[in-house]
Amino acid sequence: MTAGFGAIDQAIVVLYLAGMLGVGVLTASRIRDFRDFFIAGGRLTTPLLTCTLVSTYYGLDVTFGSSETAFYEGIAAFVAYSAPFYVFYVAAALLVVPRLRRLSAISLPEVMGDAYGPPARAAAALASFVYSAPIISVAGMGLIGATFFGIEPWVGCVIGASVALAYTVLGGLLADAMTDAVQFVIMCVSAAVAAAIVLVKVGGPEAIGARLGSEALAPLGTLSAWELLVFVGIAMTPLVEPAFYQRIFAAAATSQIVRALLIGTVLWACYDWIVVYLGLAGRDLVAAGHLPADLDGSAALLAVVAWALPPGLLGLFVAGCFAAAMSTVDSYTLIAAGNIVYDGWQSVTGRRLSDRTLLLATRLLAAVTLAAALGLSLLFERLRDAWIFMSTVLLSTVFWPLLAVLFLPRLATPRAGRWSALVGLAVSLLLFVAFQTLGSPTDDESLAITVALAGRSQVLAREAGLLIALPLSFAAFVAGWLADRRVGRSR
Repeated sequence: MTAGFGAIDQAIVVLYLAGMLGVGVLTASRIRDFRDFFIAGGRLTTPLLTCTLVSTYYGLDVTFGSSETAFYEGIAAFVAYSAPFYVFYVAAALLVVPRLRRLSAISLPEVMGDAYGPPARAAAALASFVYSAPIISVAGMGLIGATFFGIEPWVGCVIGASVALAYTVLGGLLADAMTDAVQFVIMCVSAAVAAAIVLVKVGGPEAIGARLGSEALAPLGTLSAWELLVFVGIAMTPLVEPAFYQRIFAAAATSQIVRALLIGTVLWACYDWIVVYLGLAGRDLVAAGHLPADLDGSAALLAVVAWALPPGLLGLFVAGCFAAAMSTVDSYTLIAAGNIVYDGWQSVTGRRLSDRTLLLATRLLAAVTLAAALGLSLLFERLRDAWIFMSTVLLSTVFWPLLAVLFLPRLATPRAGRWSALVGLAVSLLLFVAFQTLGSPTDDESLAITVALAGRSQVLAREAGLLIALPLSFAAFVAGWLADRRVGRSR
């Protein structure tokens, strides 16, 4: 257990976990059918939407992932990794929301199925499952348990995931949104308090840059051109984000989800800056000898706050970390399980399930989803790699077909969407398998394979998978559209 994490801190965390379970019990009685369970009956208003969007989308993948990137790359974590997302948050609010609200679907795969048929819906359901399986947050809870409670990482994973699973299975999206409101406050306040105290003890970015060197404050750090391109590509995920789509369909009115996304963009930017600063401070504290020289970047944020915060406040921050993790685990577990049952099973079998069956199957599959997330989390050394893999699968499968449905419906022909989805899904998963089986570790703990191109050896890093799968998915879309056009002319 981390020194300084005492009985008061433990009590704060335990009370928080118990409170989350209580919300699930209170909201369970309001679930009448699958629509109530999956999109809260379409009744969410701006305050709840804002809280659930911010806390869901910014779980431990951002909290630990951004601070980890800042630990290695400095301020570039904000400029190159985080900032591009803001453009697409605003685009999602102003361009995607009004078009999506005209549709009758309640999930991203259902939009694909209505436009392109069952195969495209099934492919989108699988891609959404991979993307939504809370891999990073489950791993993060294990890291928190090991750091502050001295327990095995897998035990921390099981405890945190079980609490999130319990209240989500009981109350669905309504319980999810209500707990997210509490988690939103805890995670934002605790992160802001931690940053303020570290700022007093360590100094601002300029002072840290003076000690570490100008490279730490370089806008693009040491990132290569292709890495920057991958980050910009990953930033497009808000346009096809399953959690965003679920909240859009769950909103009581279009104006309320638009406002929630725009307010959320400002809050996301503030939260990004805080965790990037804490990651940069971790690098400075290592250089000064206050933290271990072999500190792993994924644990930098926890190490910094454990060094800086007094009892009580440290417990609040750990509860905030659990809040960040659980707000992602609950939402994405619900989406992943729902997509497989509501979209995947129904599209593959051609059978429409009753509400009772949908509810039971989704609740059961939620436990399977968390088990799969735990298994997948063991395959990645760096949190950033997991995030890139998940985003690659989603974008490669649904990006081009969904943009066509929303903005160029004349191009949204059956073969175009079906071929694009199936090719994108297959290529992204095959690349993952290739890197896992043939890849060699790199200096930054990622994986790479060496391929021969035009008689020359070329090292291909795992992060480059998006730059291969997404263009091939586009080529498949174009080929499918041309095929449908030829068929149409022959008639």
